[in-house]
Amino acid sequence: MSNYAIKSEEKFMGQNAWFSLFMEFTLLIISVYPILNQTSTPLLLLGTIAFLGSFFMFVIRGGFTWKMKYHLTYKDEYLNTIDTIAYKHVVLGLLFSLGGVYLFSDDLALSVSHSMMATFYLAVMSLIYGASILWQSKG
Repeated sequence: MSNYAIKSEEKFMGQNAWFSLFMEFTLLIISVYPILNQTSTPLLLLGTIAFLGSFFMFVIRGGFTWKMKYHLTYKDEYLNTIDTIAYKHVVLGLLFSLGGVYLFSDDLALSVSHSMMATFYLAVMSLIYGASILWQSKG
C-alpha cells in the first residue's frame, strides 16, 4: 500500500471521527429537545445547522465522492485496528449507558419516549466512536 493511500485513509478516518462528533451533538439536541421545559426554536435551528454544516463539510472535504467506493474496513492494518478498537469502545459505552438508564428508569419512564431514548443511544455511540478514534490517533 502506498504512502499516499495510507495518508488518504488517515484523513478519511479523521473526517469520520469529526463527523461522528458533530452527529452526536445534533442527536443529543434532538433527543433532549422534547423534555426541555422551555423549548426554543433557536436551539432546534442550531441543531439543524450543526448537522447540515457537518454533513456538507464532510461531503465537500472528500468523505463521500462519486468515484470512491465505500469500504467497511480500512486497507491499512493499523487503521483497521484503530477502527476495531473504536467499535469495541462503542459496545462497552452502549452497555454502560443501557445499564445507567435501567438504574434510573423509574424517574425516566413518564417523561421520556422510546424514540428519544433511541436517539440518545445513537448520540452516545457516535460520541464514543468519534472520541475513541481521535484519542487513539493522537497517541
